[in-house]
Amino acid sequence: MRQFEQTISQLTKPLNGQYPRPWITKLTNPLDADVFIVGKNQRNGYDCRCLGSHERHLDALFNRNGENCRQMYDEMTAGKASRTRKNTDRFVQMLEGKGVDKILETNVICYSTPMSADLKLTENIGGSKRGEEIFRYLLSQIRPKLLVVHGAGSTKTLAKILGAVLGGGPQSPDDLQTQDVGGTLVAVIPSLAPPAYNKWSRWSDEHLSRLAAKLAGHLAR
Repeated sequence: MRQFEQTISQLTKPLNGQYPRPWITKLTNPLDADVFIVGKNQRNGYDCRCLGSHERHLDALFNRNGENCRQMYDEMTAGKASRTRKNTDRFVQMLEGKGVDKILETNVICYSTPMSADLKLTENIGGSKRGEEIFRYLLSQIRPKLLVVHGAGSTKTLAKILGAVLGGGPQSPDDLQTQDVGGTLVAVIPSLAPPAYNKWSRWSDEHLSRLAAKLAGHLAR
């Protein structure tokens, strides 16, 4: 844990005026996570001037000393959670309802831009590189049993990182697309971020509920 935190401290140092955010979790020890929920990259950045010290950022990441991940997110967004955050929260609640509670929400690129397309801009090249480095480190150190990736861009990047061919995502509520990749069960779902989410929003709850049950069953083996 000590070495892990030291590395995370280095990787989350200020970059382009923001603290890279590697995860949101309720765990005090992220190394205990069984499940990763993975998007492309976060929209809401943690402005260094608003958040304050790097030490405070670390305390929030590890849910200690009166700080925690979600309170920090709510503070940085003035309590206005994004649609993606609300959709992710709903899925997390479904998982927890099935007894799956060691969850870490992260991104294949842990660096904030208003739109994922902005990662290609010159000023964000360094952030994009650092953001992927963070995710690769988390994957190598935690080695989750379950990994749920949402969105086409996220899936494409994850496939490159894993060196695997991943499916294009489900087309119906009962189309549960999962596969074993190096001992981790990987599930691909459509994006939880609008506007792509709008295309499957009518059957998303049914699909996510079925997926949560399948993932809980996998962990129970």
